[in-house]
Amino acid sequence: MQGPQSERRRLLEKLLRELVRSEEQAIEHAPREAKRIGETPPVSALRDIAVHALSMKPRFAQLLDGHSIAAGRGGITATLSTLRHLVTDRIHDAERAYRAALLDLRHGVDVVRVLREVARLEELFALIRWCDDWLAARRTLVARVEAQLGWFADQAFLPAASSDDAPAADSTASGAEDPSARLDRP
Repeated sequence: MQGPQSERRRLLEKLLRELVRSEEQAIEHAPREAKRIGETPPVSALRDIAVHALSMKPRFAQLLDGHSIAAGRGGITATLSTLRHLVTDRIHDAERAYRAALLDLRHGVDVVRVLREVARLEELFALIRWCDDWLAARRTLVARVEAQLGWFADQAFLPAASSDDAPAADSTASGAEDPSARLDRP
Protein backbone atom coordinates (compact mmCIF):
# COMPACT_ATOMS: atom_id res chain seq x y z
CA MET A 1 0.00 0.00 0.00
CA GLN A 2 1.29 3.44 -0.89
CA GLY A 3 1.58 6.28 1.60
CA PRO A 4 -0.43 9.51 1.56
CA GLN A 5 2.40 11.50 -0.02
CA SER A 6 2.62 9.06 -2.92
CA GLU A 7 -1.16 9.22 -3.41
CA ARG A 8 -1.06 13.03 -3.28
CA ARG A 9 1.72 13.08 -5.84
CA ARG A 10 -0.40 10.92 -8.19
CA LEU A 11 -3.34 13.25 -7.63
CA LEU A 12 -1.07 16.23 -8.32
CA GLU A 13 0.08 14.74 -11.61
CA LYS A 14 -3.50 13.92 -12.64
CA LEU A 15 -4.67 17.45 -11.81
CA LEU A 16 -1.79 18.95 -13.75
CA ARG A 17 -2.74 16.90 -16.82
CA GLU A 18 -6.35 18.05 -16.44
CA LEU A 19 -5.22 21.65 -16.08
CA VAL A 20 -3.07 21.50 -19.22
CA ARG A 21 -6.00 20.06 -21.16
CA SER A 22 -8.40 22.62 -19.68
CA GLU A 23 -6.14 25.53 -20.62
CA GLU A 24 -5.77 24.22 -24.16
CA GLN A 25 -9.56 24.10 -24.41
CA ALA A 26 -9.83 27.63 -22.98
CA ILE A 27 -7.57 28.84 -25.78
CA GLU A 28 -9.55 26.93 -28.44
CA HIS A 29 -13.05 28.06 -27.41
CA ALA A 30 -12.89 31.63 -28.73
CA PRO A 31 -11.93 30.82 -32.34
CA ARG A 32 -14.42 27.93 -32.41
CA GLU A 33 -17.31 30.10 -31.22
CA ALA A 34 -16.25 32.99 -33.48
CA LYS A 35 -16.77 30.66 -36.45
CA ARG A 36 -20.22 29.87 -35.17
CA ILE A 37 -21.53 33.31 -34.09
CA GLY A 38 -19.00 35.89 -35.29
CA GLU A 39 -17.19 38.54 -33.30
CA THR A 40 -19.83 39.09 -30.62
CA PRO A 41 -19.70 39.97 -26.90
CA PRO A 42 -19.76 36.27 -25.89
CA VAL A 43 -16.76 35.57 -28.12
CA SER A 44 -15.00 38.61 -26.67
CA ALA A 45 -15.44 37.18 -23.17
CA LEU A 46 -13.99 33.85 -24.35
CA ARG A 47 -11.06 35.67 -26.00
CA ASP A 48 -10.26 37.37 -22.69
CA ILE A 49 -9.99 33.94 -21.09
CA ALA A 50 -7.77 32.73 -23.94
CA VAL A 51 -5.49 35.74 -23.45
CA HIS A 52 -5.31 34.97 -19.73
CA ALA A 53 -4.49 31.30 -20.42
CA LEU A 54 -1.73 32.30 -22.83
CA SER A 55 -0.30 34.85 -20.40
CA MET A 56 -0.15 32.34 -17.51
CA LYS A 57 1.41 29.56 -19.59
CA PRO A 58 5.11 30.63 -19.39
CA ARG A 59 4.98 31.09 -15.62
CA PHE A 60 3.27 27.72 -15.25
CA ALA A 61 5.98 26.01 -17.31
CA GLN A 62 8.68 27.74 -15.26
CA LEU A 63 7.23 26.66 -11.92
CA LEU A 64 6.82 23.07 -13.10
CA ASP A 65 10.46 23.07 -14.13
CA GLY A 66 11.48 24.65 -10.82
CA HIS A 67 9.67 21.97 -8.84
CA SER A 68 10.78 19.19 -11.24
CA ILE A 69 7.19 18.25 -12.02
CA ALA A 70 6.03 16.86 -15.36
CA ALA A 71 2.57 17.75 -16.66
CA GLY A 72 2.27 15.68 -19.79
CA ARG A 73 -1.02 15.53 -21.63
CA GLY A 74 -2.95 12.27 -21.35
CA GLY A 75 -3.15 10.50 -24.71
CA ILE A 76 -6.55 8.80 -24.77
CA THR A 77 -8.26 11.46 -22.66
CA ALA A 78 -6.99 14.21 -24.94
CA THR A 79 -8.15 12.28 -28.00
CA LEU A 80 -11.61 11.73 -26.53
CA SER A 81 -11.85 15.41 -25.59
CA THR A 82 -10.96 16.49 -29.12
CA LEU A 83 -13.46 14.02 -30.56
CA ARG A 84 -16.18 15.35 -28.24
CA HIS A 85 -15.57 18.89 -29.47
CA LEU A 86 -15.66 17.81 -33.12
CA VAL A 87 -18.98 16.05 -32.63
CA THR A 88 -20.62 18.75 -30.51
CA ASP A 89 -19.53 21.43 -32.98
CA ARG A 90 -21.63 19.73 -35.63
CA ILE A 91 -24.77 18.98 -33.66
CA HIS A 92 -25.17 21.74 -31.08
CA ASP A 93 -26.61 25.15 -31.72
CA ALA A 94 -24.59 28.22 -30.75
CA GLU A 95 -26.18 28.73 -27.35
CA ARG A 96 -25.72 25.12 -26.31
CA ALA A 97 -22.12 25.05 -27.54
CA TYR A 98 -21.44 28.23 -25.56
CA ARG A 99 -22.86 26.64 -22.42
CA ALA A 100 -20.62 23.61 -23.03
CA ALA A 101 -17.62 25.95 -23.26
CA LEU A 102 -18.73 27.54 -19.99
CA LEU A 103 -18.87 24.10 -18.35
CA ASP A 104 -15.29 23.45 -19.51
CA LEU A 105 -14.21 26.77 -17.97
CA ARG A 106 -15.95 26.01 -14.68
CA HIS A 107 -14.26 22.61 -14.63
CA GLY A 108 -10.90 24.36 -14.99
CA VAL A 109 -11.66 26.53 -11.95
CA ASP A 110 -12.54 23.43 -9.93
CA VAL A 111 -9.33 21.70 -11.01
CA VAL A 112 -7.20 24.66 -9.94
CA ARG A 113 -8.99 24.88 -6.58
CA VAL A 114 -8.16 21.23 -5.82
CA LEU A 115 -4.66 21.63 -7.29
CA ARG A 116 -4.00 24.53 -4.94
CA GLU A 117 -4.89 22.40 -1.92
CA VAL A 118 -2.65 19.54 -3.04
CA ALA A 119 0.16 22.03 -3.69
CA ARG A 120 -0.33 23.40 -0.16
CA LEU A 121 -0.01 19.92 1.34
CA GLU A 122 3.05 19.21 -0.82
CA GLU A 123 4.53 22.64 0.06
CA LEU A 124 4.90 23.64 -3.58
CA PHE A 125 4.88 27.37 -2.91
CA ALA A 126 5.34 28.61 -6.47
CA LEU A 127 2.39 26.46 -7.56
CA ILE A 128 0.28 27.78 -4.67
CA ARG A 129 1.01 31.36 -5.71
CA TRP A 130 0.30 30.58 -9.37
CA CYS A 131 -3.04 29.01 -8.42
CA ASP A 132 -3.94 32.04 -6.27
CA ASP A 133 -3.13 34.46 -9.09
CA TRP A 134 -4.90 32.29 -11.68
CA LEU A 135 -8.04 31.92 -9.57
CA ALA A 136 -8.24 35.63 -8.78
CA ALA A 137 -8.27 36.54 -12.47
CA ARG A 138 -10.07 33.53 -13.92
CA ARG A 139 -13.08 33.63 -11.61
CA THR A 140 -13.80 37.17 -12.80
CA LEU A 141 -13.32 36.20 -16.43
CA VAL A 142 -15.59 33.17 -16.11
CA ALA A 143 -18.22 35.40 -14.49
CA ARG A 144 -18.03 37.59 -17.64
CA VAL A 145 -18.60 34.53 -19.81
CA GLU A 146 -21.59 33.59 -17.62
CA ALA A 147 -22.99 37.11 -17.96
CA GLN A 148 -22.95 36.75 -21.75
CA LEU A 149 -25.54 33.95 -21.64
CA GLY A 150 -28.16 36.71 -21.78
CA TRP A 151 -26.87 37.69 -25.22
CA PHE A 152 -28.30 34.45 -26.62
CA ALA A 153 -31.71 35.22 -25.14
CA ASP A 154 -31.59 38.70 -26.68
CA GLN A 155 -30.73 37.22 -30.09
CA ALA A 156 -33.76 34.93 -29.96
CA PHE A 157 -36.01 38.00 -30.17
CA LEU A 158 -34.21 39.67 -33.08
CA PRO A 159 -35.47 39.14 -36.63
CA ALA A 160 -33.58 36.42 -38.46
CA ALA A 161 -30.74 37.75 -40.61
CA SER A 162 -30.43 36.63 -44.20
CA SER A 163 -27.55 34.32 -45.06
CA ASP A 164 -25.82 37.25 -46.78
CA ASP A 165 -25.67 39.27 -43.57
CA ALA A 166 -22.57 39.20 -41.42
CA PRO A 167 -22.78 37.85 -37.87
CA ALA A 168 -23.59 40.24 -35.03
CA ALA A 169 -21.60 43.46 -34.72
CA ASP A 170 -17.94 43.35 -33.83
CA SER A 171 -17.45 44.10 -30.14
CA THR A 172 -14.08 45.73 -30.88
CA ALA A 173 -15.50 48.45 -33.11
CA SER A 174 -14.22 51.13 -30.72
CA GLY A 175 -10.85 51.01 -32.50
CA ALA A 176 -8.96 50.10 -29.31
CA GLU A 177 -6.20 47.53 -29.61
CA ASP A 178 -7.62 44.06 -28.99
CA PRO A 179 -5.34 42.09 -26.63
CA SER A 180 -6.49 38.83 -28.17
CA ALA A 181 -5.53 39.92 -31.68
CA ARG A 182 -2.66 37.46 -31.68
CA LEU A 183 -5.10 34.54 -31.31
CA ASP A 184 -5.92 32.67 -34.49
CA ARG A 185 -9.13 33.96 -35.92
CA PRO A 186 -11.09 32.22 -38.64
